[in-house]
Amino acid sequence: MSKESIILLLFIMVLFIIGGCQTQELNESGVVAGLGIDLEEEELQVSMQMARPALPGQSSGSEPAFEVVSAKGRSLSEGLRKITLLFPRNPLVAQANLLVIGEELAKTDLALIADSILRNPSIRKNAVVVVAREVSPKDVLNTQVAMESLSATAIPRMLRNQERQMGIYQEVSLEEFLNKLARPGVDPTAPAVTLIDSINGKAIRLEGTAVFKGREMAGYLDSRESRGLRFLNPGRIQGGLINIPAPFEGPGRVGIEIIRSQTKVEAANTDGQIVMRITYIGEGNYYEQTGEADILRLENIPVLESICAEQIKSDMQACIKQAQKLKSDIFGWGNIVYSQHPAVWAELGPDWEEIFPGVKTEIKVEFELRRTYVTDQSLHYQ
Repeated sequence: MSKESIILLLFIMVLFIIGGCQTQELNESGVVAGLGIDLEEEELQVSMQMARPALPGQSSGSEPAFEVVSAKGRSLSEGLRKITLLFPRNPLVAQANLLVIGEELAKTDLALIADSILRNPSIRKNAVVVVAREVSPKDVLNTQVAMESLSATAIPRMLRNQERQMGIYQEVSLEEFLNKLARPGVDPTAPAVTLIDSINGKAIRLEGTAVFKGREMAGYLDSRESRGLRFLNPGRIQGGLINIPAPFEGPGRVGIEIIRSQTKVEAANTDGQIVMRITYIGEGNYYEQTGEADILRLENIPVLESICAEQIKSDMQACIKQAQKLKSDIFGWGNIVYSQHPAVWAELGPDWEEIFPGVKTEIKVEFELRRTYVTDQSLHYQ
């Protein structure tokens, strides 16, 4: 046998050995789809949603495609490792794409878990963060979702789909959440989920936005305020639907689909007083109407655009009012002041928590209708 053949044979043998080791390791592991953490009796309760492997000769039947395993610990790492006392496989936490934070933990102190999450290389920093509202993370992970095998994959999909369709809530990654938690001049937020009654038992529903003040949750935004937060975030957004009163037709409604928009926020300094100047420019399509009035006449377009602009501005103002009531700078205005007026921030920064609730705003909204889809005529009934 030639030297080259021996080397090739050894190389193939090494590949088989490595492959066998990897297969054995995978067979001894459990894939973690979602991670839940809450505070219970002064200990951290850690819950993992494990994807249940399909065993040879086993039919799927009506059994759920997952198993939820929970353990308590005095720290996050202890809770994570105590799972091994209950579960025969090594949990692959690196596969988890959802982190559910319990309401009790959120209201107490995120410092109980933040350092451990930041240091742990196995926890994905692009995982989606949500807060379990009036329910436990364990119950959220234990809930089956229609058309989905795992709630840990369903919730991120729900967030992405509703953002395109409704434009209410924004997906928040763990990395973004931790960055805002550690950065002065901005407070983090996260979408909230809850459980509601359904025909088949319980169902998961997106329900508000959790607002944090430093390391503790201060309260929630409702759906309207959450939409306002999305409008207020600097940068470009796409998708969403505005439902406005139909002009000239009593109780009718008009649906306007947002196709693109951009928000710019500047901090104006007038004699030491900070005023946040917010400019929103958006475009949308005429999507639907109730009733048969001929609304889409040329002379009515500016009226529709004005109503849309007022609705967007009103949602922004509602969000600002609630955030200032909670004393939580979820807009990052402090960071904007620091970037644009560092000398002013040096003076205001130490007292920003008390200054923020009184900050004035100037909001300018421009909205333009672009298309009417299949027809530009209203349906006339017999």
